[in-house]
Amino acid sequence: MQDNLRTRMGWLHAWIGFAAGLLLFCVFATGSLAVFDTELTRWLQPEVPPQAAPFSAQVLDRTLPTVRDLLQQGEKPFITLPSMRDPFMRVQHHDGYEFLNVPFNPQTGEQIAARKTAGGTFFYDLHYTMRTGLYGETIIAVAGLALLVTLGSGIIIHLKGLIPDLLLLRPFAARLRAWLDVHVVAGVPFLPFAIMMAYTGTFIRARTIFPPVSYVGSFETLFTPSSHSDVSAEEEKPSVSPLPSLPPLLSQAEQTLGDKQVGHILFLTDSMLFTRTDMSGPLLTREHVDFSPIDGHFLRHVLLPTPVTHTQQLMEGIHYARWTGSGLRWMYFLSGVMGAVMFASGSVIFLMKRRKQSGGRIMFRLAEGLAIGSIPGFLLATLAFLWANRLLPVSLASRPLAEVHSFFVVWGVSAIAGVLLCFYGRSRQGWKIELSVLGALSVFITPLDLLTRSGVSILHAPTVFAATDLCALVLGLVSLQVARRL
Repeated sequence: MQDNLRTRMGWLHAWIGFAAGLLLFCVFATGSLAVFDTELTRWLQPEVPPQAAPFSAQVLDRTLPTVRDLLQQGEKPFITLPSMRDPFMRVQHHDGYEFLNVPFNPQTGEQIAARKTAGGTFFYDLHYTMRTGLYGETIIAVAGLALLVTLGSGIIIHLKGLIPDLLLLRPFAARLRAWLDVHVVAGVPFLPFAIMMAYTGTFIRARTIFPPVSYVGSFETLFTPSSHSDVSAEEEKPSVSPLPSLPPLLSQAEQTLGDKQVGHILFLTDSMLFTRTDMSGPLLTREHVDFSPIDGHFLRHVLLPTPVTHTQQLMEGIHYARWTGSGLRWMYFLSGVMGAVMFASGSVIFLMKRRKQSGGRIMFRLAEGLAIGSIPGFLLATLAFLWANRLLPVSLASRPLAEVHSFFVVWGVSAIAGVLLCFYGRSRQGWKIELSVLGALSVFITPLDLLTRSGVSILHAPTVFAATDLCALVLGLVSLQVARRL
């Protein structure tokens, strides 16, 4: 009876795990990067100094001309105040996909001449929508349910020998045994994290699967447009009156929310929202104090204190981890990376077990080609995004879009190349070529960073740049080692 259950769970684990695993690999990889989206944005704008002077609220008004220009274009701009993660003021707006930003000196209010970039939020959007809007959210939410099924069946399969398997890693054993060890060691210690992220992520996006479910304001709703209207550009552009001075309003908002508890100032046509910072605690409350954009008089204080909204806010706070310190964010990052390794190794094991019995069937070759495109191909595209950011001309029009196109072109070429090589019976060459190129691009990120960032000093390596370069170096060395072992 027990063996029969394990057999059934094995079938469920293998097929659902592979079907959803390639997508979940991308979700976990982008989720790991999204944990440090703010820091990645700083790497992607090397013109911005690594350190800034203390913030002076009196210079907030220096950002108003930029805010007004965006309002006249029909955008919903907002100011991000300096924080521990990013010591600069930034005027941001959402273009439908990314949060584009203009940095300002927090002490003088002067605009910093920095390159335009899709920023680290590119990976955040990719993480939960795959850049396809509501359809993508639905697919990701369904993949979250598949993840819960996969994890549950995996626990049943490995429960009997869990401790021995966990304590034994045999990198030089037979390939299938070695990959199985990697799969178990990457998955089991981080099971609580994977279950937590699967549950909270699915809960947050429940409205996409179960439309009748009531849904309270989420992390994005205040800052992203709900839809793109087909109305002409002239009809969309509102007339914008001069905005009131911000420092007195910030002081008044802090009397309600608390000292240094304002994180964003959102500008709408009929109100200005001073919202609570994301780092105030594990609840992403989005509590805000509103003022009139005409004369600055107080409008309202918005706080949703019901148990239902608190549950939603807690789920979002746990999932996004914006309130945590750098130590816990690194734990999120490491756990996400191990989740990606778990799905990558699981997909490899699935293919290895079925290679001989498949007889080279077209569906198997297609599956392996998609695996090549989804694992090393996706990572190749991520490195291409970083390289494009540093190599594209700073004056290039629509520069953020060019970065995004670089990502998807490389991803598409990698996937097509992987499928074609598999159809021609050269799957091993497909893996080796893409892993080798990935290794080279990753290892040479550090020289690229040093050559394209002004003010580089050997004696001073800013953490945000050194950490990014070091993570890329580790990825490169692992990729080259796996390619060598193939």
